[in-house]
Amino acid sequence: MKKMIMMITAVVVMLPSYVLAAANVSVAITAQKVLMVEKDGKKVEKLVEAKDAAPGDILVYTLVYRNKGDETAKRVVLNDPIPTGTTYVTDSAFGPGTEITFSIDNGKTFKKPSLLSYEVKVAGKAEKRKASPDQYTDIRWTVKEVGAGKSGVATFRARVQ
Repeated sequence: MKKMIMMITAVVVMLPSYVLAAANVSVAITAQKVLMVEKDGKKVEKLVEAKDAAPGDILVYTLVYRNKGDETAKRVVLNDPIPTGTTYVTDSAFGPGTEITFSIDNGKTFKKPSLLSYEVKVAGKAEKRKASPDQYTDIRWTVKEVGAGKSGVATFRARVQ
């Protein structure tokens, strides 16, 4: 059974709100599917355009951000939901020079994985449990600064359910 890839949208926020108006950060998002191919007698990954995907496929989402302005953008925040029908692949989020946090409440709050928890009632008592990567709903990259004319890349992997 093939599953269509849902388009995802990243939200760019520049904090604090008084960031210079001359900074202009844009984001382009691509989705690729991981294929295992044989090369020189070894299995290696090959990334191809993700036109469709089946359960178990691994997708690589890449966010390329670019400051098209003439001033440095400070505290650029990239929020990206993990697409519906997929689960986050543990430890796959990457973004050099960024702080990476996650949400388990559809982007209302973000924390480092070790601090993500939720409560359940067990025998009438509230019990706190650590959230697992398959419960992550959103990823946030906070970039300290993006210089004028500079760009960067943030990525993560998700497994199709």
